[in-house]
Amino acid sequence: MSPAGRSPRPAAKPPVRLRYGRTSMLLPEGAFRSMTLLSARSPSLPPSGEDLLRRRIERPIGCPPLRQILSPGETVAVAISDITRYSATETILPPLLRETDAAGIPRNKVTLFVARGTHRALSVEELRAVVGPEISSGVRVEQSDADGDTVHVGTTSSGTPVHICRPLLQRDRILLTGTISFHYFAGFGGGRKALVPGCAGRKTAEATHFRIFRTDGPGKHPLARPGILAGNPVHQDILEAVAMAPPSFLVNTLLTPEKELFDAVAGHWRDAHEEGCARYAKVYRVRIPRRYPLVIASAGGFPKDINFIQSHKAMDQSFAAVEPGGALILLAECPDGFGSTQFFPWFRFSDPAEMERELRANYQIYGQTAHAAFVKASACRAILISSLRPGDVLRMGMTPAASLEEAIEAARRHLGGLPSPLVIPDAGYVLPDPPTTPEA
Repeated sequence: MSPAGRSPRPAAKPPVRLRYGRTSMLLPEGAFRSMTLLSARSPSLPPSGEDLLRRRIERPIGCPPLRQILSPGETVAVAISDITRYSATETILPPLLRETDAAGIPRNKVTLFVARGTHRALSVEELRAVVGPEISSGVRVEQSDADGDTVHVGTTSSGTPVHICRPLLQRDRILLTGTISFHYFAGFGGGRKALVPGCAGRKTAEATHFRIFRTDGPGKHPLARPGILAGNPVHQDILEAVAMAPPSFLVNTLLTPEKELFDAVAGHWRDAHEEGCARYAKVYRVRIPRRYPLVIASAGGFPKDINFIQSHKAMDQSFAAVEPGGALILLAECPDGFGSTQFFPWFRFSDPAEMERELRANYQIYGQTAHAAFVKASACRAILISSLRPGDVLRMGMTPAASLEEAIEAARRHLGGLPSPLVIPDAGYVLPDPPTTPEA
């Protein structure tokens, strides 16, 4: 009993805060009688991320230590992530560059290549933010250009012409960096993707992305989905492409939704990446007993929701938890809009099947993203809280909302009531794993 003779009241549950851009939104109190919160069990963090990276680099997976691979005076290209995916590059570079120093390679012979794929170029301020203090250490910094000068190095067994950025290939060694997370059709990000499509020509990027489609009929290949590498046609095609210009070493981080490094892998560009994918999935693939009529998900805030193309990855992962015909509320600010001028024009089609037929005839990478989003919006009521124009959101087959309250009301009207929702605060990281997953 308490001093006043009364039993203490149960502690109030803290409000659920969902990231939105660089800010957050609170789930309205009392909106639901109950809810299920889906999150991964927080992994333990190392005392020092840089020390962990140093140890991983010194004890690599599947190849000798980097300083034994490099020779004095060689030129080195280091592929790094762009602004759309935080990879802790500023933490990777110090121990990595100490290895190139130890191998007798001057800093002015090391070039950091921003592997931007078909994304926009970074500003000077964004380059400084991505690279961190090492930008002033004497290294060179360049950005890949999918429409720039490339070298044709071969053709994969699927027919993909492999064109790689010429300035990168002019270096003696290629090192890959990045971060591992789920990818909605390549299985996982990181690893080989820093080179292809990261530093590849546009035709190569388009051809590898096209492998998402079935070859025996309409629709998406059943194994081109998040968390799957074995048998994934996109992953297999990229592996073949990268093997034609094989990198000498890889360093990839594993990050929490709070952007804290909890693990890392280093070594052979394929073997170390596969080990990292297994470690990441062990933490962030989360089993759920069933799918839910209402799912409320945040893409995870900036930079996961920098534009809709990036935010769609969280939409894809959270969609796996939605009942057919249910409602999905997605928080994704999208301050950079859609992310490509190629994306929105595809919504001139009123039917996903019609869009797919045109895509197969005249493929564009971001037309594929538009198609994937359209398929999901046709299978459930997708309600988007964003800074996009409401009319554009409607054109995409989704319902625009200016707030969580407005989004919840739209879900209530669609469902005829408010069931207990599944809430996913970090849908850009967590992959729900229901007994059966709908294809989209």
